[in-house]
Amino acid sequence: MTDTPGAGPLKARLLLGFGVMLFAIGQSLTFVIIAPLVRRVGWDPQSFGIALTLANLPLVFGAPFWGKRSDKIGRKPVFITGVLGAASGTLIVAIILQLGLSGVMTGMSLLILFACARACYGLVASAIYPASTAYMVDITDVQHRGQGMAVIGGANGLGSVLGPVLAAALAWLGELVPMYTAALIGFFGATFSYIMLPETNRHISTTPRVALKLSDPRLRPFIIIWFCFFITFMGLQLILSFYLQDEFGIHDAKELVRTASTMLVSMATMIVVMQVGVFQFFKIKPHVLLRVMGPLFVLALLIILAAPNPIVMAFGFATLGLAFACANPGVNGSASLQLQPWEQGAAAGFLGAGTTFGAILGPLVGTQIYTQLGHHAPMIIGAVVMGLVSLYTLTIKPPERAKPPAAA
Repeated sequence: MTDTPGAGPLKARLLLGFGVMLFAIGQSLTFVIIAPLVRRVGWDPQSFGIALTLANLPLVFGAPFWGKRSDKIGRKPVFITGVLGAASGTLIVAIILQLGLSGVMTGMSLLILFACARACYGLVASAIYPASTAYMVDITDVQHRGQGMAVIGGANGLGSVLGPVLAAALAWLGELVPMYTAALIGFFGATFSYIMLPETNRHISTTPRVALKLSDPRLRPFIIIWFCFFITFMGLQLILSFYLQDEFGIHDAKELVRTASTMLVSMATMIVVMQVGVFQFFKIKPHVLLRVMGPLFVLALLIILAAPNPIVMAFGFATLGLAFACANPGVNGSASLQLQPWEQGAAAGFLGAGTTFGAILGPLVGTQIYTQLGHHAPMIIGAVVMGLVSLYTLTIKPPERAKPPAAA
């Protein structure tokens, strides 16, 4: 990546990508470090799952709040607040787990403290996504919008890959060392952003304007698409281990973890390769990516459904990664082109809330479908849902320029 006219300064793109990557690393560490410690600190898996779900709810409300704040006070302060929140939250959660491992505090009191810390983490760290997305809109023109959004999506995918790598590389120094390291990196990142990241200021105005609403018809289609995408996507990820056991008879714990990891790594690798590599060299319009992501998702689900062995299934997850790689610049890029510059922060916040709400409900819906309707049902129903989404995207016309909001 270079300082290409219309694509935004390289320095800004790298700093924005770093913030998103940090948030993704923090989220992935929840599963690779915190989950295995559940029983050791006196929690049962069911209580932990409920506590984590409740603790993630602030992400739904935090994103719209911070998006609107970035429209009012600027992208930079909101972005830095989010990075500091992610770093501080990771550090606090690590300290709480340290208390549990040392026996200072265990059981329900520790779980409540953990849930409160995670809720605060989500409430503040949720500023990263809308601020970085809106900032990217500010510094990119229409021709480079898809590339800019691909940087955000690629950073998210890269963070999801680096989280487990960081855990594996540093865990020998101590179980919680990766979390302390991630927090330290976050504090450095916030400092660098404060010094080096310029404010765009394009969106700040003293002129009274109509506030963007969740029900705005220019934005509503993209929120619906993201919600459907993520409720299917996250449900599929959660049932993966169950499916490998029931469909392929993989019951050995180590083999199960290794096989499931192969699926997720193949998916994450495709996301990073496409968004950080391919989409940076080829300018593909957001509305094109919007229309191909649904068919690719359906194809991925059909490959997974028909896979005779885990090797073929891994190709299905790689195809799923390709669909996800198209979705981020496709949905967010298309939405940004429908709106005015001063609405971008609020829009990114609402879109983030849609993805988060889908991600929260996905595991609940996915497991219910799996247990009640059979282990092939999530793929079949998911393919139907994404097929309908594919048809829906055809009704969304790409605008030549952003349209003003309807009169109040």
